[in-house]
Amino acid sequence: MAGFIFLRAVGHRLLLAAALLAVVLTTCVLAALTAFSGSLADTALRETLRGRGAASAVLVISADVPLDRSDAAQEAAARGARQAFDGLPVTLRKLESSGTYALPTSLQAAGATEGKPDLTHFAALDRSRITLVSGAWPGSGREADGGAIPVALPEVAATQLKLRAGASVTLTDRLAGTRLAVRVTGVYKATNPVDPYWRLDTLGGRGVRDLDFTTYGPLLTDPAVLASGAISHGNSAWVATADYRSITTDRIGALRTASTRAPALLREEPALGDSTTASTALPSLLDRTERALLVSRSTLLIVALQLLLLAGYALLLVARVLGAERAGETALLRARGASRRRLAALAVTEALLLAAPAALCAPLLSAPLTGLFVRRSALGDGAGGRFGEIAAGPVWLVSAAVAVCCAAAVVSPALAATAGPASGMR
Repeated sequence: MAGFIFLRAVGHRLLLAAALLAVVLTTCVLAALTAFSGSLADTALRETLRGRGAASAVLVISADVPLDRSDAAQEAAARGARQAFDGLPVTLRKLESSGTYALPTSLQAAGATEGKPDLTHFAALDRSRITLVSGAWPGSGREADGGAIPVALPEVAATQLKLRAGASVTLTDRLAGTRLAVRVTGVYKATNPVDPYWRLDTLGGRGVRDLDFTTYGPLLTDPAVLASGAISHGNSAWVATADYRSITTDRIGALRTASTRAPALLREEPALGDSTTASTALPSLLDRTERALLVSRSTLLIVALQLLLLAGYALLLVARVLGAERAGETALLRARGASRRRLAALAVTEALLLAAPAALCAPLLSAPLTGLFVRRSALGDGAGGRFGEIAAGPVWLVSAAVAVCCAAAVVSPALAATAGPASGMR
């Protein structure tokens, strides 16, 4: 049978070559579009969560935690952050702050409103988020001469207050009225002012805020100084950021559910206290991203359907011409005793031989074709070479389905011809 099929194909090699080319091209392009769509969606999701949406894709926690519950609160915040991001790797950064202090009036600008002192507060910052501009980092203990607390000033505040390393200032606690001496050891600045970490700072990492009162700071001090009780107690705040490099679109639902529930669970956490606040805009960000991905997939689906229709028309045309060329041959085979089932089996086998190379080659060519799509489009620069992994399962499934559909388009006219009454001799 194989030899007969081969000889039969050689007799109509041009038409069969055209059919083979149409099947292979259609299957390869649709497989590449499937791979492109999947990898594009994963990459778009990751870039959104790590790029322009990074500030919304974090969890911010704030609580008034007593000093004796500091370790328990840290563990509770870390546990809540892991739950919020559905088990993704999480980085938790902390900012501890003090109560409000008044700066001496001698540091106020000329013409300042009387009775409205400039304010400041102490904070233990994550030093990986800041850069030392001049001087030195503050130490962990009070100085012997007068018990001054070593601090570092933000660069903008140091410039406006005209303070530099070595300057001494006496602050006044706004609640208790006690006086506290500090000595400036250095000047720092936020390494990246748009880092989500600065959402924990009431001044947003800018160093100065001018509302009803002008506030400078925070005054960077060592965490041991805050824990010593020498400074008035304030809030503790954490920002949790997840590592989204491994996330795929099939985790959007679980991540949205986890990030929606986590703030409520954190507010009920006993170790953090009754005044706990927790918030994240991750669920709404995922909703917007999912809608955008749906639009992009719909666009690609329209292109794929148009291509499939054009390929179907082309294959039907080739199949009709091939059927017309073989009309006499088919009539002769039936006259010599070939059954309809036998003729249908020959047509189906021939069509499957056309589809098999396409089903095998398309998945193998999908990765190079996807890379070509990316390099030839604006995505080549935008993705920064970090295009997502290609899921093999959907690509193989689409390749097989398209190849079978193309084979059906090729074989359908032949099957229709064999179903008709035999012509010629009785």
